[in-house]
Amino acid sequence: MNDFLSMVRYHESEKIPVWFMRQAGRYMKSYNEIKKNLSIRDICMDPDITERITYSPVDLLGVDAAIIFADIILPLEAMNYDIDFSNTGPVIYNGYQKNRDLKNIIEFDEKNLKYKTADAIKLFKERHKDVPLIGFSGGIITVLSYVLSGSSDNNLTYTKSVILRDKKFRLYKELIKDMIIKYLKMQINAGVDAVQIFDSWLGSLSPYIFEKNLKSDIFDIINEIKSNIPIIYFATGNSGMIGEFNDINPDFLSVDWRIKINDARVMLRNTIGIQGNLDPYVVQYDENAAIEETNYILNSMKSHDNYIFNLGHGVLPDTQESTLKRIVSFVHDYKNK
Repeated sequence: MNDFLSMVRYHESEKIPVWFMRQAGRYMKSYNEIKKNLSIRDICMDPDITERITYSPVDLLGVDAAIIFADIILPLEAMNYDIDFSNTGPVIYNGYQKNRDLKNIIEFDEKNLKYKTADAIKLFKERHKDVPLIGFSGGIITVLSYVLSGSSDNNLTYTKSVILRDKKFRLYKELIKDMIIKYLKMQINAGVDAVQIFDSWLGSLSPYIFEKNLKSDIFDIINEIKSNIPIIYFATGNSGMIGEFNDINPDFLSVDWRIKINDARVMLRNTIGIQGNLDPYVVQYDENAAIEETNYILNSMKSHDNYIFNLGHGVLPDTQESTLKRIVSFVHDYKNK
């Protein structure tokens, strides 16, 4: 069995599995050639192009799993959110700031999703039966931050003001929670082997606000999905909240580079695996340093088998393909050293 599948299903594998967040992206020559003439919307409306981009890192780098190519904001269009991708990041024109009464906003229904994510998943599984495919969604606070602020709010400055001052936050939260559950179920039904939830801005919350306003919602999402498929939950800057995930209980918790991964490991009960956490900036700037840090991380996890190697966040645009290939080979060879 593939090492990634063995790890997420049974928490053991022959070799340490490795894949990278944002492993299909702007660092790749082949991706940039496609992007010359196509927008993110164009790509995600074409199952064949989506599938080919999704598979390309498996072929190029030798990673143990693919992750479906998409964007965390796209499902919001099925709820009638008006989104502009022409800037450096998505802008939502009819979010909370301009539409507090949710005028014309509807519950998510996959029938209203114009992007062919499910078709791309089915096509991938037809073409690559032996390659695990990861589905994904944005996490609840990260997606909410776009809806509430209208654009990227990675420090959650505006989002926190809504959480603390407006009771309508609960209504917005319920709609996004419902969307995440339905969107992940759509991908599961299409054939993905695991899912990862990307809550990149979660660590900008205080533990108090997290526990009071969002912890139970994340539990609900995990609980709704987990009986069907393995779930990885990713958040940055979450070292102060790692212990809370013992209650939330994902199959794996993915952590960023701001904590020693063995320290994170001991905060979790043994039934929850851990994923991470090589600094993507080190990978982008210095290949030899990236290998040294990879070795440091793997050495620190020697006594912990319930582990997937990854970066602490997504691959950065100026990363060299050769560096990622070398990391994959190093991780795969590690148990033989």
